[in-house]
Amino acid sequence: MRLNLLNHEVTNVHSAALLLAAAGLLSRALGILRDRMLAGTFGAGRELDIYYAAFQIPDFMSVVFLLGAGSAAILPIFQEYLARDRAEARELISRLVSLFSLGAIILAAAVFFLAPFLMHLVTPGFSEEDRAMTILLTRIMLLSPMLLGISSIFSAVVQSFQRFWSYAAAPIFYNVGIIIGVMVFVPLWGVAGLAGGVILGAFLHLLIQIVTIWQLGFAPSLAQHMFQLNAGVGRVIKISFPRVLSVSLSNITLLVLIAVGSGLAAGSIAVLNLAYNLYFVPIGIFGVSYAIAIFPRMSRAYIERDSREFFHELYIGVRTVLFWTVPSAVLFIVLRAHIVRAALGAGAFSWEDTRLTAAALAALAVSVAAGALSSLLIKGFYALENTWKPLFINIGASLVSIGGAIFWAQSL
Repeated sequence: MRLNLLNHEVTNVHSAALLLAAAGLLSRALGILRDRMLAGTFGAGRELDIYYAAFQIPDFMSVVFLLGAGSAAILPIFQEYLARDRAEARELISRLVSLFSLGAIILAAAVFFLAPFLMHLVTPGFSEEDRAMTILLTRIMLLSPMLLGISSIFSAVVQSFQRFWSYAAAPIFYNVGIIIGVMVFVPLWGVAGLAGGVILGAFLHLLIQIVTIWQLGFAPSLAQHMFQLNAGVGRVIKISFPRVLSVSLSNITLLVLIAVGSGLAAGSIAVLNLAYNLYFVPIGIFGVSYAIAIFPRMSRAYIERDSREFFHELYIGVRTVLFWTVPSAVLFIVLRAHIVRAALGAGAFSWEDTRLTAAALAALAVSVAAGALSSLLIKGFYALENTWKPLFINIGASLVSIGGAIFWAQSL
């Protein structure tokens, strides 16, 4: 019964968006529970700084190896292959998984040995002891981008067949894995247990989509010839390249913010990440959900050269996203301290931690509607197979963010 539910097709765009929004709400609720447990266990202090800083290199790896492009680049090409020949579409997925796995293993090995040098760049303000723990967590979490990268490739198939139950469940299981890490692994291994929870969450994220992939008949083949490029893989790389650069800029921006935060008071990195996770709740529930639900339809409309249908779908998404995110932003600004205290105020998370996180949340909340619309509009560009315009826009946004962070940090 559960497997049939995961393989159930959702064809109505509003039903798909509602499902994704509900799953997003549950995932975000689990994310808030995760952050509450982290904040209650460690407080906004150096241990959480170490944990969030250790995420940065594995996240950057994910971006470099396709996760940054993910289904946005793969889905339109996969749909073309599927319309022409199911066997060719399956071969495309097999080649992508094979080449990604090979590249990820090579990069992970290199990062494992280069981690001490890289952490000097990412956390220049950390002590040697703190940096050593950050290096350990980074090395443990190198498995995470491999698992999430393969899961991201599978998500193109899942979304193309409109199996949104499976797609929606994946991030829920990811958060469950991290929560298990906090509850079970941290008492055993300390802060290093958090990295174990991340690996468990990534494994569950992949596992839930493997079930659907298997039932659809798209389990990848790892034959020797699958490690060779073909025209389809070449197109994915070509389309992905600007997207990878664009998301890389976002990650580089965050790396700079982490580096700046490492030289500030202990807990600065934790405060930024905790506030950002709360800020992203309405974006994930409304902006990302509608973008994911509408993306396959916009992609098909472009393939069929139906411009009227394309802009109709886009208009519905913009209208709905604004309807929900503008009031959310107002609530975040007005009730910032209450929201932070209700979400995170437990255990070692003090009132001073609450005040600082609330101030960061208020600053971020100004851009909630813009962030949600950005997810939707970027999907529109990807449906048109135009990934360069978002790149140039992101370059400007990254420069403003980095310049502002450096300026304000020096003003303190």
